[in-house]
Amino acid sequence: MLERMTAVRASVADIIRGTYSEEDGHHVVSPQGVELRRVVLVGFIVSQYVGQGSFASITIDDGTETIRAKAWGETQSLEQVETNTLAMIVGKIREYEGEVYIVPEIVRSLDDANYITLHQLERYRAIFTRSGISTPGETESMDDVQETLKPAKSKSSASTKKSKSPGTLSAQILRFIQENVSPDGVYLADIVSHFEKQGSSKSAITLKVIDLMDQQKVREVKIGYYLPIDA
Repeated sequence: MLERMTAVRASVADIIRGTYSEEDGHHVVSPQGVELRRVVLVGFIVSQYVGQGSFASITIDDGTETIRAKAWGETQSLEQVETNTLAMIVGKIREYEGEVYIVPEIVRSLDDANYITLHQLERYRAIFTRSGISTPGETESMDDVQETLKPAKSKSSASTKKSKSPGTLSAQILRFIQENVSPDGVYLADIVSHFEKQGSSKSAITLKVIDLMDQQKVREVKIGYYLPIDA
């Protein structure tokens, strides 16, 4: 099986204001020098078109620029999202007749505006690391960033929590899915409920599940149900 290329968190402006090329495959080099082939975008769906045939498109606005996601044949993911809602789109960059657009692979409606902030934090980290710039917290996860934004806890409670929940949030979620696996998969609501009790936000948990799917560590067997990839 061919390894799926990593999706890079980006803003729409990174793509639109970057330099498109088909040399060595379809890609854009952003103004910050980051090569973008497969991207994660978070923004509002400002328009939607569903043709009578097998074509559909949506326009995404993240406050920096707008871009279209276009699908031929399998248009269900674009038909299910609604205009004026927040969404996450994972897909590959393509160009036709001067228009750079996204071929969507994953489209998810989001119900928490905190996704935008989390996405931007991850984007800044991607800019630094993929531009070859080392950061003091290069191995730090988003979970650690979020932890610094929470009220300080006593050393005893902090150490107790750490001993109960070792590893990053992504690792904990993967382990939870592996330990609670069933033929139908593990329901996202159960994952969220479990880790919300440990202090993580719904938006952070959902993002990590999507990241695990993108990393081919879990797969979605039906909407909202996940299995480890080796199950």
